[in-house]
Amino acid sequence: MTTTLISEVQQEINQITLIRPQIKDEVRQKLRKFLFNAPEINSIEELIDWKIEVWEAQYEEDYRVQALFHCLSQEEKDNFYDTIILNPYIPVVPFFNQILLIFSRGSVLYGGARGGGKTEASLIGALQYAEFPKWKVGIFRLTYPELSAPNAVMDRAKDWLHKNPILEKAGIEPHWDDTNKLFTFPNGAKIKFAHIQHEKDAANYQGAEFHHLIFDEAVHISEKKIITITGSKRKQITDPLPLRTWFTGNPGGISHDYFKTNYVDGPGTFINSKYTDNVYLDDKQYEKDSLEAIKDSDPILYRQWKYGDWEAIPEGKLFKRKWFTKRLYEVITEKITQWVRFWDLAATEEKDDNKKGGPDWTVGMLLGLGESGKVYLEDIVRFRYDPDKAEEEILLTAKKDAEKYGRENLKVRIEQEGGASAKYVMNTFAGKLPGFNFSGWSIPRKSKIDRARAYVSFVKHGFLKIKEGSDWIITFLNEISTFPTKGIHDDQVDAFSGGLNELFYGEEVEEQYPEDINPFKVFKARG
Repeated sequence: MTTTLISEVQQEINQITLIRPQIKDEVRQKLRKFLFNAPEINSIEELIDWKIEVWEAQYEEDYRVQALFHCLSQEEKDNFYDTIILNPYIPVVPFFNQILLIFSRGSVLYGGARGGGKTEASLIGALQYAEFPKWKVGIFRLTYPELSAPNAVMDRAKDWLHKNPILEKAGIEPHWDDTNKLFTFPNGAKIKFAHIQHEKDAANYQGAEFHHLIFDEAVHISEKKIITITGSKRKQITDPLPLRTWFTGNPGGISHDYFKTNYVDGPGTFINSKYTDNVYLDDKQYEKDSLEAIKDSDPILYRQWKYGDWEAIPEGKLFKRKWFTKRLYEVITEKITQWVRFWDLAATEEKDDNKKGGPDWTVGMLLGLGESGKVYLEDIVRFRYDPDKAEEEILLTAKKDAEKYGRENLKVRIEQEGGASAKYVMNTFAGKLPGFNFSGWSIPRKSKIDRARAYVSFVKHGFLKIKEGSDWIITFLNEISTFPTKGIHDDQVDAFSGGLNELFYGEEVEEQYPEDINPFKVFKARG
């Protein structure tokens, strides 16, 4: 299906939705009856019979599907029926948005809000031609923990295929190679799972050949890695199987701008799917357990997850998001002259009604100063614990940092408010961190806005680099890009400015927080 055809179908779908606004609910209710009343399935034949029954009910009820099929050739309809409905490896029937994806050609972005059926759609596509011997699929995720997480794409694939008694009984179960994360089907078709956390990981696939590339949660993968791997989508001229690239993801992430420009707003095909489109999801429970939990604490993320809002990217009042997302690193290639783990302790133990998201966070940010004057944001630890557990976590983090980066080159600083109790806390930490370069850090008289403003030019001109593939990137970018906004947490911003000041000025209180930081002037002055 071409982008033009999708546009034509979309116009008719919009008319259907306008005339019959309850269509999603009606389709959902009908299909859920099949799930709740599904018979026990013990053979391939029983599975196929059940899928046919579900498909016929969906086609009859969902006028959007009918509108789509009216635009297809008979060959396309037959191919869908043969490779999806009659496919013994696919135990589900796709819903409307997933069907749109299946009929798309070339490169497609599928997603928007969370819960839109991205994982299931990916596997349906990966398995569509599994009964064809030459079929090769590569499914990529940024990190291995994300790839292998419970109910993530690889885990879901194993649930469908590995040690499946129905497939075993029919003698068509694919072989799972746990070392290489590879499914090989009896006919020779293959589905490969891989993580691409580092550039070298992506480079490993330059010589490979895949019919279908799937980038799971692609907005968290750098554009460079995506371009590197997409060159492996190729086939022989006599091969009839299609070539395609699917990206799944929600707004946010380091490649948000790339996908928004090229797919959401640009020439590429974008299929928007929300949790309300997923007929098989318990949407009410999902809203309660997942969405409401972040409604106050992270309103930007809430809009991204609930509505699939690609415009829900904070436009910085001080810091611009693009200053950070284009300056990532995998490995530090220069000598680090100083590391500092700077802690901003949580100030509110109970929920503050004036602050969205309740209590503050305790944040420990690890920054490294290179010989070139660049600073590397290596790690962020962030938690809400009671004082005893927080102390334990801070001490444990210090020991881990010392093991990894060396105690002799590491400072541990904790923001210190005034008063005798604060001094007692600092003395307690000092006593439990013997041999560490540890001290409390007195809060300057300047406001936190002025403290952060001092490093705007430093970040803008590319002196700050961020560790690629880190699980804390999104929350950090959302917070620092929103700052300063009343009611939004700024604990990471405080740790950021405090850590930079410690790196450049240390205990030179009179020089703290200049109007504009220039690292080379600092080195010259201190040299």
